[in-house]
Amino acid sequence: MNVDIRQRDGVSILDINGRIIGSDSLVLKHIIDEQISSSEDGSINIILNMEKVRMMDSSGLGVIVATYTSIQRKGGRIALLKIAGNIRSLIVMAKLLTIFDRYDDEDEAVASFQ
Repeated sequence: MNVDIRQRDGVSILDINGRIIGSDSLVLKHIIDEQISSSEDGSINIILNMEKVRMMDSSGLGVIVATYTSIQRKGGRIALLKIAGNIRSLIVMAKLLTIFDRYDDEDEAVASFQ
């Protein structure tokens, strides 16, 4: 798994490429935790761009749920961008579809934070 981080209009966008399974989930959690702890005003807004995520298991889903909780406690938001069919199915099966803001367009996702 590879994660590129970029900023756009005050939103951290994490472009994830690869699989979010097993130990890769812990790597992603560490990267996200660093983003949360480095936010200047305590709150942070994050978009997880999942366009190039090929596979995700329950540990990856757990990281995303934990991220949602951590960010919400700090007054921020998380959104999911371009979730693929098999990952979308996992989120639906876990009954988490209504919890996450989901977007297919990056401009729309970024604008939702303004």
